[in-house]
Amino acid sequence: MCGRYTLSISNKPDVAKLGLQGADRFNIAPQSQVLIRTRDGDHATAHWGIAIAGSGSRQVVTNARSETLSEKPLFRGLTRCAFLADGWYEWQRSGSPKQPWYHHCRGQLFFMAGLSNPDQDCVVVTQPTSAPLSMIHHRQPVLLDEEHVWRWLDGAEMASSAPGVEISCHPVTTRVGNTRHDDSELIMPTEIDVLAQGQTVELFPDG
Repeated sequence: MCGRYTLSISNKPDVAKLGLQGADRFNIAPQSQVLIRTRDGDHATAHWGIAIAGSGSRQVVTNARSETLSEKPLFRGLTRCAFLADGWYEWQRSGSPKQPWYHHCRGQLFFMAGLSNPDQDCVVVTQPTSAPLSMIHHRQPVLLDEEHVWRWLDGAEMASSAPGVEISCHPVTTRVGNTRHDDSELIMPTEIDVLAQGQTVELFPDG
């Protein structure tokens, strides 16, 4: 799944010049305004979350499983889009409190497959987690690079991430669980017990 993510613009001139995001964001949460690439290649802000029909505004879906997109009435007829991102958080279920991990591509921009409706509400499309990220969570966003994002927007079937998006991850502070916190300290590595045992959390080392 994807419940929080990040997008920095201070180190991405092409994103900053769009003028759709005013500052680096380190704790983008559901039901906030997010930056997406639309099907026609333009960029826009959208609301992250689609309300379930008949539930008013109380029940909102923020993720859609790639395996069942065609089976869910809520997602039929929606338009392809892609979320701009440079990292996302997942919470490891073992232990108490749950340990958040930051997943990233060493600061590089990537895209998360998405769907949007005419009201500019959108959801992230997810897939089963690929190894070795499955040690942290069983779901992840469908990740796209610049080449594959166009294939997704053009309607290609993509149930899994593009092979060129190589992700690293590390544990971070539990402060990220509070949406009032939005600063660069949230993505800084922190120590947990597994590090004391000499195990690495760099799941995709160079080379």
